[in-house]
Amino acid sequence: MWLDRWHAVLDAGVDAVLEVLTSRTPHAVELRQNSPFAGVLPEADRRAVLAAFAERRHGEHAA
Repeated sequence: MWLDRWHAVLDAGVDAVLEVLTSRTPHAVELRQNSPFAGVLPEADRRAVLAAFAERRHGEHAA
């Protein structure tokens, strides 16, 4: 179930992935809690990636 949802997000493209990685919606939070990517990155690196996506997204929407 969660893998199928992640597959759909990945198929939807970069913007969909960014939305799931940065959104505070219940759906996005649940997807992140059930990530098939767990353990791929150390926690510090994962947080750095999320922060970079959030900063990029904020910059795009502020322009």
